Amino acid sequence: MNDGGIPQTHGHMVHGLFFNILKQTNPELCKVLHSMNCTLPFTLSTLYKCGAHPGIMTSAVEKGKRVCFRTGLFNDELISAVSLAMNKAMITRPISIADISMSIKAIKLLDTEDIADLEQRAAKSADRLRTFRIDFQTLTCFRSEGRSLLFPEPRLVISSLYRSWEAAGGYNVSSETLRKIVENVFPARYDMHTGMLDMGKYLLSGFTGYCIYEADKCLGHKEKSVLLSLLGMVRYAGLGYKTTMGMGQAKCTIIEEKD
Repeated sequence: MNDGGIPQTHGHMVHGLFFNILKQTNPELCKVLHSMNCTLPFTLSTLYKCGAHPGIMTSAVEKGKRVCFRTGLFNDELISAVSLAMNKAMITRPISIADISMSIKAIKLLDTEDIADLEQRAAKSADRLRTFRIDFQTLTCFRSEGRSLLFPEPRLVISSLYRSWEAAGGYNVSSETLRKIVENVFPARYDMHTGMLDMGKYLLSGFTGYCIYEADKCLGHKEKSVLLSLLGMVRYAGLGYKTTMGMGQAKCTIIEEKD
């Protein structure tokens, strides 16, 4: 990386870089992704300090320093295509964000799971589920009727995760089961702060921080299994709006109940 400054709002730049790299090896897939009018099967983080997590980044960068960005992929074709494109870009050419020249030095696989893995783990742990925490690492918002919703209500979290679950090929969950989950998961504690992103042509509000949720004891094994399966998508799919432009990067932690 050369010296320069990264704008605070640069998720859309990472988004553009991602498509530019992918276009070099699979232009047809780029067209398909651009034409999709549904939840896309990938997410992108903003740039962050190596060894940290999305959301930890200073605007000033120095020549020779490394930064990272993370992509969550939940489509087999996309996994193969992105792997090929990134490896080719690492070998053949420099890249740039905000007119700062960079080169790809390493590609690291952070984790991999099948939908079946999430289901099996959820089924084994479901009966112990009571409390979980979601950390919103980059600005997050949910959208409804053209407005930004700035509190992660259970209905918004669950619906966002279920859309990603479907995009990843997860099994169908009945509307009745989803309704029961939404009605019996409650925010218990939270510490969040709002902020605003300048997306160039418009401003977008969002929030960061954490929220701890509790699941009511009336939820049965089936509902808890579904809930845990959906929560397993958080690390890959993020939450809310513009997750392919760095928003909604999140981490979910299951809080073990004390005996």
